Amino acid sequence: MTDDPIADRLRSFALGGEPLTTDDAQKVLRAALSHASNRIVQKAADMIAEAEIASLTADLVKAYWRLKRNPLKKDPGCLGKTAIVKALVQVELADMEVFHDGITYTQIEPHWKGEIDAAAELRGVCAIGLVHFAPAMQVLNHCAVLLSDEWPETRLGAAQALGALGQIEAAPLLRLKLLTGDNQAEVHGECCSALLKADREEGLAFVQEFLTSHDADTCVQTALALGESRLPGTFEILRNAWGRRAELNVRESLLLCIGLLRTTESQEFLLSVIDKRDIRTAADAVKALRLNGPMGDLRERTEAAVDATESDALLRVFREEWLN
Repeated sequence: MTDDPIADRLRSFALGGEPLTTDDAQKVLRAALSHASNRIVQKAADMIAEAEIASLTADLVKAYWRLKRNPLKKDPGCLGKTAIVKALVQVELADMEVFHDGITYTQIEPHWKGEIDAAAELRGVCAIGLVHFAPAMQVLNHCAVLLSDEWPETRLGAAQALGALGQIEAAPLLRLKLLTGDNQAEVHGECCSALLKADREEGLAFVQEFLTSHDADTCVQTALALGESRLPGTFEILRNAWGRRAELNVRESLLLCIGLLRTTESQEFLLSVIDKRDIRTAADAVKALRLNGPMGDLRERTEAAVDATESDALLRVFREEWLN
């Protein structure tokens, strides 16, 4: 318990002690959104987003504008405003004014490394918020600016927004961004994912070229986007990349991405590389197969392949992955 009853109630909510659907709980959440502590506001907004409580959208909007006044004092780190906008996106509120404000908002704060823009993530989230409520061209124009933003959190949000848009008109912008590159591999990966959603036919051929990148992280993020897409032809692309790459960590990641496909051919391939001649690769395959979940007799077939190697080390990996 603390001296702050609002904080105590939020803690109770987080522990599952009280449902958020009651009138009393929503009264507490409203009070939390008006709290002087932006961390309390952040917690309340996170809970509203998770529970998708649409009845509190007006209170979220009010709290956003309150935190915009003297933001360095009221909302250091932009924690409250970012959580609020995420909640508005989650409950699908078409508050264009908030999204339009946040998509260009900056909040420069002192940091031990110099200065940071605490609103970097907020801009990206606002781009995602506009996807379902603004014309596609407006979203594209905003994302063109955000993809060249100084801060990776903003660029990441812009790529996610283009993926959510899922329209062919986004493809040229994403191709340009992928060709010019990004110093954050995660942004590259999100751009790959977005392109595979926007242009399923020609995007696959374009994205697979990055599997040959000299940068291991770029290769892995590309493979992850391909694995999550589950597009026809992806298995052959990932298997061939696995055969060409020599780096052990990259090969492990490629097998995991093959596991994400959850197809018969991917499962058969992974089972085939469980071999006593290469226990490390076999262990990677066992982990990748686990991504398929309890599908049919897959667990039994995996266990049989492991037993055939007569490797105690591999058996331990199987038990850790499949039996825990």
